Amino acid sequence: MRRLALALVVAGLTAAALLAFAGPAGAHSAVVSTDPVNGALLDTAPEEIGITFTEPPDLALTTVEVVDRSGAPVPTGPVERVGGNDLTIRVVPDPLPDGVYTVTWRTVSATDGHVTSGAFSFGVGVTEGEVTPIPSGEREETAPPSPMAVAGRWSLYVGLAVLLGAGVAGLFALGPGVTARPWLLGLAWALAAVGVVLMTLAERSAVGVPLGTLLSSDAGGKFVTLAVAVAVAGAAVLAVVLKPGTVTLGLLAVAVAVAMLARASGGHAGSPTTVLTQWVHFLGVSTWIGGLAWLVVGLVRGLDPAQVRRYSRLALIGLVIVVASGVLRASNELGGLGWWLHAFDTSYGTSLMVKLAIVATIVTLGAVSRFRNVARFEQLGPRPLLRTAGGEVALAVAAFAVTGVLTGLPPQPTETEAPPAVELVVTGSDFATTTKVRLTITPGTVGPNTFVAELSDYDTGEPVEARRVALTFDLPDRPEVNSELALERRDDGSWQAASTALALDGTWTVTVLIEQADGSLEIPLEVALEPPEPQVDVSEVPGQPTLYTFTFEDGLQLQAYVDPGTPGRTNQVHVTAFDAAGSELPLHHAIVYATPPNGPSVRPQPQRLSPGHFVVNMEIGSGTWTFDLDVLTRAGQTWLVSFEQTFP
Repeated sequence: MRRLALALVVAGLTAAALLAFAGPAGAHSAVVSTDPVNGALLDTAPEEIGITFTEPPDLALTTVEVVDRSGAPVPTGPVERVGGNDLTIRVVPDPLPDGVYTVTWRTVSATDGHVTSGAFSFGVGVTEGEVTPIPSGEREETAPPSPMAVAGRWSLYVGLAVLLGAGVAGLFALGPGVTARPWLLGLAWALAAVGVVLMTLAERSAVGVPLGTLLSSDAGGKFVTLAVAVAVAGAAVLAVVLKPGTVTLGLLAVAVAVAMLARASGGHAGSPTTVLTQWVHFLGVSTWIGGLAWLVVGLVRGLDPAQVRRYSRLALIGLVIVVASGVLRASNELGGLGWWLHAFDTSYGTSLMVKLAIVATIVTLGAVSRFRNVARFEQLGPRPLLRTAGGEVALAVAAFAVTGVLTGLPPQPTETEAPPAVELVVTGSDFATTTKVRLTITPGTVGPNTFVAELSDYDTGEPVEARRVALTFDLPDRPEVNSELALERRDDGSWQAASTALALDGTWTVTVLIEQADGSLEIPLEVALEPPEPQVDVSEVPGQPTLYTFTFEDGLQLQAYVDPGTPGRTNQVHVTAFDAAGSELPLHHAIVYATPPNGPSVRPQPQRLSPGHFVVNMEIGSGTWTFDLDVLTRAGQTWLVSFEQTFP
């Protein structure tokens, strides 16, 4: 009992510490784009308002609200999907008069059940400066996992692990007589059942809807499936209690494995490969740690050396499965094996490092047990092995608590989280070469930007005083597009303002207007927002996929191909980035839009294979398909390219 109390104290303190430092998580179902864009200035009111997410939103648990400048709500129609696109939703508002509007949204991911919310703004028929774009850091947020949710996941994981350990260890190591203990089987199943209830209640609280509404939704359906699977496992527990034996233990192992699969399908997992990896990881942990609990029970009651050696071999198999599946999960979810270099940059990475430290300690104790206490069990007796095994169980309870926190956090920053800051800097001087200006535009892309102007003497480089500084924006190809922006003086002598004036692709003329005590002057600057077109090379080799290589000015490359390129079956679209030296270039995200010959474009879910390599799985038919690639490097460079391929 003292070991159990110690385990519970360690678990509680560990989970509490992680929750205290977790903070708001990056969004699970994040926004890819909005229509209108954040901070947009529109001449006419939009007929509909659309939002595209990284994961399919659950319509039954999604709300979109529009309010005007005074905070009064604008009537809208129901939230609905756009065409056959599971990622895009829309609402149709009543006709909007001129003014400024804010759109707030809240959704639950149909993939993993996590809640996210955010907002954006736009203006209709208003002037520059009346609309303030909502900063990216305030637009999307996912609350950290609640104590109830963590407790529920901990209870579920511990219960299922002990139950699967009973089946596997009873069949292959310790025998039915050791693992058919009604009190421990009943306690383990009760923990799993309580875990399902707590997780469901925590989700209802987070979503803020009645329980019936949650359970009838797509996200809530996963809790129903999990509850049914745990109930079936309870029936298998009853069968073992009433008639212990290899058959009933086998049924128990299968039933619990199915329950674990139900949980893996409702967690972070997205692709079938990720679900499978997660499930195998659960099985490995339960074989190793769940069996360990039964080893402790058996040692108290008495085990012979053969049983101990068989469990030691079984635990080694479970450990190998845990390590192999854990490496695959880290590679897929965190962007390659080099994730640990930036592990403490996110709450997920920090929690994972804590879990790895605990697991490493358990492995160390296990090594002592295997090479000392198990090898010399007949000479030393059960007491040394019982001490180390008890310590492993206590640490394992804490590891499950960390896992409860871990599965409530996003594995990595989502596609819409801000990459490292990127600036566009242009310089120029007046015709008389008396004054030089350095204009910094952040992030230097179409849409909202921050403009900072620094004035200096052309010859000496000393700061130049001014009464007023403003920018005028002209797009030569579109004479009707022009605007002016007044800058405000900062304490360091520079001038700054934010604006959405650069609202279109193209080469803009940005004129800096400087008003001084003895007159005024103008300095024209050229700002190109559209990057140069890359060089495209197509390589066709018989028997191999057609390779498309996009080479950019700085020598960076993006390669794409469809494998195997055969219509009527599942194909993989591979996207890989390389630096100028030919080494793989880490990517922040890679999005693939595929457009068939006749039909709307689709956006399959990407899967990261390595830091710079993404792949999507999709069905491809005959005809000419268009593939549009939206790629963002870790350095903040955006590449928008496309290619066409005809499939016979």
